[in-house]
Amino acid sequence: MKRGFMLICALLLSASIFANGEITIGTKAPELKVAKWFKGKPIKNFEKGKIYVVEFWATWCGPCKATIPHLTELAKKFKGKVEVVGVSVWENKPGDWADETFGKIETFVQEFGDKMNYNVAADGKDGFMAENWMTAANQGGIPSAFVIDRTGEVAWIGHPMSLDKVLHEVVTGTFDKQAAKSTFEAQQVEAKKQSESAVKRAEILKPMNEALKAGNIAEGLAQLDSIAIKNPDMAKSLALTKFNILLKSDEAAAMKHADSAAMTTLKDEPMMLNMLAWPIVDDASKIKKPDYDVAIRIAIRANELTKSENPYILDTLAYAYFKGGQLDKAIEFQEKAVATLDKTQMDDQTKKEITERLAMFKEKKKGG
Repeated sequence: MKRGFMLICALLLSASIFANGEITIGTKAPELKVAKWFKGKPIKNFEKGKIYVVEFWATWCGPCKATIPHLTELAKKFKGKVEVVGVSVWENKPGDWADETFGKIETFVQEFGDKMNYNVAADGKDGFMAENWMTAANQGGIPSAFVIDRTGEVAWIGHPMSLDKVLHEVVTGTFDKQAAKSTFEAQQVEAKKQSESAVKRAEILKPMNEALKAGNIAEGLAQLDSIAIKNPDMAKSLALTKFNILLKSDEAAAMKHADSAAMTTLKDEPMMLNMLAWPIVDDASKIKKPDYDVAIRIAIRANELTKSENPYILDTLAYAYFKGGQLDKAIEFQEKAVATLDKTQMDDQTKKEITERLAMFKEKKKGG
């Protein structure tokens, strides 16, 4: 997981999904009716006295791929105490089932090998698992995990990167299911509002998206600017959208826009600033001519706003300094990032990445 966000691959769902709500914390777990098992031991039903994690994913979902090693770590950590099951869903569009779907999943599982070391299965053409688990629990994005406790009830629903503490408490018998239910239901109320807002937002953005889909970048950006003026409440998110569009079409303009937005529209939004800075330094972005000075300026501003207390932002700033050739500065701020890890709720994989980055910087300092 990068930059402090637990990302999901979300489906564009209407607010009507929230009319179901059949599954919540404390309800009996639905049937585990998968179409095919690819790895591990097939599980026909949930046995009383045992704990299970049922995690939903898809081969096309980037954030899902990022959580797989973490699920493997959890399966190993709680071996004999918790059964982890990964269920592939939404591999195809509704009504567009492909015969080669299972072959694609099989190949995916084989390629991941030991990194995906837990039970793996897939939903079928009828979409039973997606419908009776995900939709029934108002879950519109993956990865999404369900914890089934020893009573056969759903104890928790959420992002798999947040499973560590939950599983520890469920295993040790200290988990507060009632508190989890209250939290989950409050999240559902907020999610419903966000879903309704997303539908309205999609309609507002339609002219921009149509232009971009047609390959008319200039018209798409013109529509974006117009929408931002008419909808001030969307200006900040649109500033990020514009940056991402420009990254793929005009890198120089993207750098200029990021620098400007960081000092104006997004100047008081540390996490959004971080979302501007990180792609500039991240090798995965494959930017041909990244402007590391811009990334440094943006990350400095984000760090000032968070008073050097956010490890994700400190990590970004340190990496920006590293990319910009300022190794001593990189080590200084990466050490600060590592020092804040125990004060921040964060998954083990991200902690490991941040810690290993410091070791890499120090090795470079030695001339390695």
